[in-house]
Amino acid sequence: MDEARAGRTADYGRAVLRVPALGLVLRPAPPGEVEGAFPFDGTVHVVTAHNPGPERLPEQENAARQARLEAELDARGLRHWATVAGAEDGSHAEAGALVVGLDDDGARALGAAWGQDAVFRWSRSAWSVLACDDAEPVDLGWRVA
Repeated sequence: MDEARAGRTADYGRAVLRVPALGLVLRPAPPGEVEGAFPFDGTVHVVTAHNPGPERLPEQENAARQARLEAELDARGLRHWATVAGAEDGSHAEAGALVVGLDDDGARALGAAWGQDAVFRWSRSAWSVLACDDAEPVDLGWRVA
């Protein structure tokens, strides 16, 4: 993995996830540490179409890409909620979708199709960064506010 890609992937591990419609704010925690109620029956994934790879697209283009991704999720019959993931201080944030019904391979493939380096996986036991290629996942703990 090149240095720029490694830096972007590390940013995923610091991202705070907000799911406004569900009133959820999820923060990464040390591996193995879990705090709060997990509100789903099974594992969920977070995907985005914003800023593929190292690109930083204009907001209008990012919004259009995200709308197409959400239309794809709807067409596939996948339940999803709008998310915002980014820096704790709000200095960087990207819209995304928390999706029920994907497995890890499906989530990675979807992320890769939209040019992403990684997607998130949230389970009862971990908040994970899943690379969209063959890089090893990064498993963290989580806290829900």
